[in-house]
Amino acid sequence: MIKLEKMIRIRIIMFFVLLIAFNSCKSTKTTSSKNDVVKSDQISRITNKAPYNPKPGMQELRDENEKKGSDGKVKLKKPIHFLVFGDSKGSKHLKSVLEIADKLNPQFCLTTADLVNKGGGDIGEKLYNDLDKDAGWFFRKYPTWPTLGNHEVGGPKSNTGQENYDSGVKNFGDFFGLKDPLYSFTYGNAKFIALDWIKVSNSPERLEWLEKELIEAQGMHIFVFKHRPYYTVGHKSYKDVAGKSTIVTELFSKYKVDAVFSGHDHIYHRTLRDGVNYIVSAGAGATIYDLKRERDAISGDAYYGRTRDMDSEEFKFHPATGKEVFFNKPMFFVVSVKVDGGKVTFEMIDTNGKTWDKFTYKSDF
Repeated sequence: MIKLEKMIRIRIIMFFVLLIAFNSCKSTKTTSSKNDVVKSDQISRITNKAPYNPKPGMQELRDENEKKGSDGKVKLKKPIHFLVFGDSKGSKHLKSVLEIADKLNPQFCLTTADLVNKGGGDIGEKLYNDLDKDAGWFFRKYPTWPTLGNHEVGGPKSNTGQENYDSGVKNFGDFFGLKDPLYSFTYGNAKFIALDWIKVSNSPERLEWLEKELIEAQGMHIFVFKHRPYYTVGHKSYKDVAGKSTIVTELFSKYKVDAVFSGHDHIYHRTLRDGVNYIVSAGAGATIYDLKRERDAISGDAYYGRTRDMDSEEFKFHPATGKEVFFNKPMFFVVSVKVDGGKVTFEMIDTNGKTWDKFTYKSDF
């Protein structure tokens, strides 16, 4: 009897020991898992989780706003409203740009690139994490469609240009969820085409792809966005920008593109060439450049930039009327675009909410 009681006591003790050990392991495992999640979340900005992929948000927008008419064409319950901005490169001024963008409450946004100063290699991973801290809230709220600029594919000097390009494209894709920087999407009666930093005219495959996209978009508004501009009055030479009349601009004219948005030259410039509106929207925070190519402006152009050299504190806004405005502080800005049927309205708006340039045109559809 005594032996039996002793065995029972031993088994009870062993049971509680095992129970305590089990709970301890369970608790340790849970804590470890939680820490792993935190650690994983910290680096998810540069993994294939792609936290700022604009596609899901854009699909929600389509589901809410698009409907098919009796003619089979897609109709919108509300007019299209999007913003275009670019060239912040980690600047503190991006904060005020995004604040005014938020107040304007667009449906989605396009960027003209250079949102980071160097996007390739390990430094690119760090700078995308910094971009997440500065702009993540905005990208979560508004589907933002990016483009690839020279700074997105810049990186450590120890790397080759190709290594920085490849890692830059990867970091860009991991952040925004876009494997190929050459892409298109549609919304309502409009098609949007994003072009890579590499000159399209240098690649027969890219040219073929672009023309196919333009052909498929006939009967719709067409907006192209990229980094390198085709026309500028800033300080970039035409060797650095995409060039004047090229086979690509001829395609834009042939297929009646509404507007081509670009960045790279940190100014604002609007010009109408061969029926196509070319707009440089590069005022999201990086240093504003000087207007060294004003001689290339034509009648009806509107533009803004520094009046002299890079160290000048004088800035100039040249409206389409030609009556220039001078001031001593740089302004940063976004371009707002509204599409209501065949009516398209463009506005250049600074971080104080003031409209400096506005124009409207109507198409046949």
